[in-house]
Amino acid sequence: MILLDKVDLLVEHHLFDSQRSLLTAAYRSLLALRPELKTELAVLLYSQEEVSLGRAAELAGLGREEFKELLTVRGVERRLYRAEPSAIDADVDLLLG
Repeated sequence: MILLDKVDLLVEHHLFDSQRSLLTAAYRSLLALRPELKTELAVLLYSQEEVSLGRAAELAGLGREEFKELLTVRGVERRLYRAEPSAIDADVDLLLG
């Protein structure tokens, strides 16, 4: 039985509403077990221009200045963030998700 079969089994037995809700719970559990991944995710999202500096700092659990220092140490260039309306919606979903 592969992992997706196990996921489907949990959904079929109403332990989760959907695969998405199970994956969301698994994602949250992973970040709780490995909080350093929040920082890695924030740097990646910022580097790929998916979130603003402030949002990335928030995701990482750091202040803006701390996050700026982290970017400098990692050699990540800072930039101005120009959000499209769809990106703003995605940020809201990420915050609430």
